[in-house]
Amino acid sequence: MNAWRPIPLLRLSMPFAAGIIAEEYIGSFPAYKIWLTVILSVMILLMQFLPKVISNYRFRIIYGVICNLFLLVAGYEIACNHRPANDPDYLGKCCDSLFIAAIAEPPAANGKVTKAIVNVLFRSENGCWKRTYGNAVCYLKFRQDSASLHFGDHVLLCAVFTEIRDNSNPHSFNYSSYLANKGITHRVFAESYCWKPIRLPPAGIIRKAAFEVRDRLLDILRDNHVKGREFAVAAALLLGYVDDIDAELRKDYAATGAMHILSVSGMHVGIIYIFLEFLLGFLNKNKLGRLLKAILLLGFIWFYAMITGLSPCVLRSAAMLSLPIIGKSFNRSPNMYNIIAASVVFILAMDPFLIRDVGFQLSYLAVTGIVVLYKPIYDIYITSAWFPDKLWSILAVSLAAQVATLPITLYTFHQFPNYFMVTNIFVVPLSSLIIYIGILAFVTGTIPILSALVAKLLIFLIWSLNSIIHFIEQLPYSTISGVYISAPEMFMLYVIIASAFLFLTIRRITWLYLFLIAAIILNLQVIDFRLHRLRTPRLTIFNSYREALYMFSHQRNAVLLYQGIARDARASRQPEHEMAVVELNAHGVRYRREFTMQLAGRPVELAKSFVPVIYFGNFIQFERYRIARLTCSIPKSLRRRIHVDLLILSNNPKICISEAIKTFHPDQVIIDATNSRYKTMQWLREAAKIRVKCQAVAENGAFQKEL
Repeated sequence: MNAWRPIPLLRLSMPFAAGIIAEEYIGSFPAYKIWLTVILSVMILLMQFLPKVISNYRFRIIYGVICNLFLLVAGYEIACNHRPANDPDYLGKCCDSLFIAAIAEPPAANGKVTKAIVNVLFRSENGCWKRTYGNAVCYLKFRQDSASLHFGDHVLLCAVFTEIRDNSNPHSFNYSSYLANKGITHRVFAESYCWKPIRLPPAGIIRKAAFEVRDRLLDILRDNHVKGREFAVAAALLLGYVDDIDAELRKDYAATGAMHILSVSGMHVGIIYIFLEFLLGFLNKNKLGRLLKAILLLGFIWFYAMITGLSPCVLRSAAMLSLPIIGKSFNRSPNMYNIIAASVVFILAMDPFLIRDVGFQLSYLAVTGIVVLYKPIYDIYITSAWFPDKLWSILAVSLAAQVATLPITLYTFHQFPNYFMVTNIFVVPLSSLIIYIGILAFVTGTIPILSALVAKLLIFLIWSLNSIIHFIEQLPYSTISGVYISAPEMFMLYVIIASAFLFLTIRRITWLYLFLIAAIILNLQVIDFRLHRLRTPRLTIFNSYREALYMFSHQRNAVLLYQGIARDARASRQPEHEMAVVELNAHGVRYRREFTMQLAGRPVELAKSFVPVIYFGNFIQFERYRIARLTCSIPKSLRRRIHVDLLILSNNPKICISEAIKTFHPDQVIIDATNSRYKTMQWLREAAKIRVKCQAVAENGAFQKEL
């Protein structure tokens, strides 16, 4: 029997996803709309007018190739159409004008600035309003009517939009990529006199109503004196509102493997579904009742998804639940793999770039792991006792999800929670109880005495949950951190996990061979990385705006050079220290020495036997690589020309690029993050004019050089 026959949607979803990935790597061609349309038309005509030939068993491969090519090209075209830069009215083609924008997410007020995600709709050109397409992060300076801004409102902006670039440090959170996955490519800062709200029909009436409902439910929690961390967890767990979660609380949940609790996911939507299924059970008596029940369930689930912000996890859960609900209304039971595949195609057709979203990837990997691995793991231990069986069931689900997401977790977050199974023993039942009590708190929100009692119970349960999470996080060796793997290594880990599972279930020697080959390749990748690290000296200039930070590493040793502004205030250097430690861990550097840059004096061999770095006034030598660092105007004593490999401009020196080039003749100029934005942009324009290779770390991220 053909193994693919029961799961056709899974097979068909693969070329569709491959088409989206192909667009990501090869980009969009200028004439893609013409030739893609031609290809799709030819394929449709072939399938429409030659069914007897194509459906013939002897020509089955032709039919399969055409279907897969059709889906591949369809995925590619959908991705092309969703890429903002391909739109002729893209915001990036005209960033300076008068704009009308709609607020696309609930705005957040922070002191004297309101931050909002806006969808730019129109721009003024020659006195006429023209359509514009693009999303941006908008920082609106406070004015009296700032508090009246809500989702769906419109604002008039007179400002300049700037493109959001990757200015991150190595192995740190890439904010620009995170926003790009959400379709946000620009940002703007508008003074109070550069913007004002305008009255237009609200955008997204249904979502606006959903967010108004969410705000009302949050007010119910506040009115019943749910506050502090209890309010933050209740708002996140029940409604997907995460603005009040502090860094320490987020760290506790992340370190214990319970971060999924703080974001509405499949478990939350599933619990809501079970609750609604119970309430509407009386409609199962006839066909019309089942149909009405399906409509109500679909309406409630998708409205709840909108209330919680339509995150990738919630989208996946709502889409996957919708298919069984529709099937049940017609007495059908769809295959779980087909449900997963259909929801993938449905979501990616709406937003193809969600395929790059880590939340989307983790959500689908976790649910796939549970579907594939739960039963084999659960069958390892079988008992008739109720409590051990339920306990083992929770552990089996947790283990299945963790195995499926392990490689991508290590690749993305560089850590692993050692006590995740212990955490889930307490977290899963307790969070489920909190959701049910939270629903009861919303229902009884206007009943004075009863609402207060329910709120106190909710506060106690969340306090218990936070206390358990914090206790587990404080246990010795609760987290393995500093694990850095490459994308090929992540892929090999998935091959190892899949081949091991298939060998243990199917018992075919072929899968054992694949397991061994993948393990050997993974070890070779690790050895190659270590050998490369041992023979390659490395220079890193970090994007550190408070004080300059340079790192010189060789083999397993590194020297860190701080600017020396805060000589004795070690705590003030914590951000710089953390960004350096991340880079050190990623490259396997175990030993480091830290120095501050001296302004004058004789040549100093900082650590010749450790890492060969010599520092003298404005000059640094690392191996044979010569670096000049200017923090003021060029010294008059430098009358002869000096050739250096790299020139660093730091602390706003009063020089021009052409003058520096004549003196130092560098191969490249680096503008570190201690310079003002005005100076940085001025130097970049000058360097571009005289065609000098120049990089500003505040704009383009840390500078790295392998010598």
